[in-house]
Formats: sequence, C-alpha cells, structure tokens
Amino acid sequence: MTCAVVFDMDGVIVDTEQYWIEAEREILDTALPAGHDVDPLDITGINVHDQYDLLAEEYDLQVSQEAYFDLFDREAEGVYERADLLAGFHDLLDAIRARSVPIGLATSSYPRWIDIVFESHDLDGRFDQVLSAANLDGPGKPAPLIYETIAERLDREPTDLIVVEDSENGIAAAASAGAYTVAYAAHGTDDGTDRSPADEVVETPTGLEERVLALLDGE
Repeated sequence: MTCAVVFDMDGVIVDTEQYWIEAEREILDTALPAGHDVDPLDITGINVHDQYDLLAEEYDLQVSQEAYFDLFDREAEGVYERADLLAGFHDLLDAIRARSVPIGLATSSYPRWIDIVFESHDLDGRFDQVLSAANLDGPGKPAPLIYETIAERLDREPTDLIVVEDSENGIAAAASAGAYTVAYAAHGTDDGTDRSPADEVVETPTGLEERVLALLDGE
C-alpha cells in the first residue's frame, strides 16, 4: 500500500503566522487577566475551543468560550485574505497526484476558515480528504487523534502518512500518531518552537517540495 501526504494549513500551505500572532496577542489580552504571561506561540496549532479549555485551567478568563471563538472568527477573514499561498504549492500537489498518492488536509482551523483559503487560492477539489479539528469527536492537536482519523479516511495507517506541520503542537500530534513528520520552518528555526519530535526540518518551499517528492520516490 502506498503512503499518503497530509498537510497542515496555517503556517504550511498559507503563511498566516505573522497575522495570527498579531491578532492572538490582542485576543489574549482581552480574554486573560492583566499581567498574563501567555505567548501566542503557546497556543499556535491548537483548536480555538481547546485553547479556551486549556487557558481556563490556569486563568480566570474574562470572556465566555463563545465570545473567545467570536474574537478569532472576526479576525479570520482578514488573516486569510492577506496570507500568501506556499510558493509552488499547486505544482507540488500536481506532482504528488502524478504519483497516485492521496492527499489530505488536517487543520485546527474551522470549516469556514478553510473555505476562505480554498476560495482565495483555488484549492477546491485538490484534496482527497479535508479534516477540521472542530469536527473531531475528541481532542485536537497536540493529541494524535486528528492524524489517526484522517489516516483512516484516506484508507491508510497513521504510519503510512507523510505529514507536513509547522507548529509545536501540530508536530507533536503527527509524531505521536506515528506519521513521518516533516517540520516546515518558513521563518527559520530560531523562534523557540520545539521541532525535535519531527523526522526532519525544512525551511524553504523548494526544500519542502524536494523532500516530500524524494520521500515518495523512496529516496
């Protein structure tokens, strides 16, 4: 049985990092007590509702879970409309498809946000399976469930997956599922992200394409 390639969305196929960090800093300052020490990178890659539950374990949150989600949802359209698609991504998808390898998307972002990205970058129909953590019956990243689930939907084992992730939580999810994990560090590796669970790290779109295709070709 052949493997399958699964991409994360934010920070991988669309470069949203700088925009979300700006937005998350303001959201955290609204939702958390003054003087909190939560860095936006601490919550990157985690589904918004899971973020709320995680933060509520340590802080007296100033907003409800619904209001917390609304703060993100109001920012989403602007974030995704400004974000650039990974350079050469359509060509990479074509090259994977030419090898008869199924392609998946597994993201902590919500379905409406996925729709914005797909419409903005002509991605409708390019993936065999699309899975949002919002539709999981269980925890999202960093838990492995999202990758276990999409593997099943692609008729593969988690160990058959090549996963491209960027965030610490996403890398942890893919690695703990048993997938071959490629960490994509578009802005370099000096940002404090723990990429040690990944099997390898690449820093450029060209490097990512070369490594994914080499893995598919058994190199």
